Amino acid sequence: MKVKDSLTEKEKSELKTGVIEVTGKAMNRTALGVVDALMQLYPKATFEELKEMLPDSINTAAPKNYKSLFKPYSERLYGVIQPGSIKTECKEQGLDISASHFIKPEETFRTIDGVEVLVSKSWESTDTSTGENDLQNLINHVSQYGVLVTKVEKKVAFNKGEYNLEIINPILFKRLTNPEEKKKFPWWILILALLLLGILAYFLLSKNPDSQVAAAPQVVVTTPTIAPVVSKTPEIQPEIDTITAIKNAIAAGANTENRSVNFNDILFKYDSDSILTESDASLDEAYSFLNEIPKLKVKIVGHTSNEGKVKYNEKLSKKRAVAVLNYLVGKGIAEDRMVTEGKGSSEPVAENDTDENKQKNRRIQFIITDDGNE
Repeated sequence: MKVKDSLTEKEKSELKTGVIEVTGKAMNRTALGVVDALMQLYPKATFEELKEMLPDSINTAAPKNYKSLFKPYSERLYGVIQPGSIKTECKEQGLDISASHFIKPEETFRTIDGVEVLVSKSWESTDTSTGENDLQNLINHVSQYGVLVTKVEKKVAFNKGEYNLEIINPILFKRLTNPEEKKKFPWWILILALLLLGILAYFLLSKNPDSQVAAAPQVVVTTPTIAPVVSKTPEIQPEIDTITAIKNAIAAGANTENRSVNFNDILFKYDSDSILTESDASLDEAYSFLNEIPKLKVKIVGHTSNEGKVKYNEKLSKKRAVAVLNYLVGKGIAEDRMVTEGKGSSEPVAENDTDENKQKNRRIQFIITDDGNE
């Protein structure tokens, strides 16, 4: 992997201690979580590169208790992942692909070159052909790529379960998922240097009367360099200004129903509805908003950026909206004044092209359903 090769020696050492932690229930779901973690760490990997990271030799043979296209019935190794085209082969031979691989939309993946990725369902603590612990082989192997598996609660084949992912090294996670950022030249430094050189040249030349004619172009050259610096500072309307405007409108008797406030700084633990302590200021502002207008009723809407699958994001955004509601109820706001909804990534307020814009889309929105005015 080019991304991995570009790491410093220190970063490569940190990689082995884990970037994403996987915990799972059931062996097959843990394997699914491992592939999910790799897809998140290396989002630009092709199917061929993913296959290199997850060689078939990790899990050589399918179990003998159902028919298969793989060993021991053929020479093809069972492996960790297979392309979606395997579904056609199974259909032609009258085999049930769902018996051997995860195929639900929320359980499949797609590499950057458009190949559908199916993850093997069968993982044995003692392989029927090799006698090896296939899942342990996988766990040991992926540690070199930053995936740390710390817990498998049920080591029983085909047991239903789930998995959880948690970023434990956010700096290295960002380095792997946005490798080009480290290579970007800080152009603002060059712009500032040119500006300072222009000012210095102007003052030096202005001291010599004979050089004043030549000094004038220096001022003209430096003027355009100011624009790029200014353009990097986006105009952000603070939530407090919007809240103040709504309060004033309600006090004046104006109808404010369906007006909304976005709280971008209510932050959550990665892939979780657990609210981070950095959110305290925004949560206090939301509480004050409801507390100062006792008749106000709102809909609390959760939004996410576009990472992950649509249905999963909808469920996660709903859980986060409920977490905010529970916080406010705990502070004394009546529960019947609030309802919740999860919109997932369906209503972005910015393009999902940068970390800054994605953060804008990960937000809690309050929509006024009743402002108490007749």
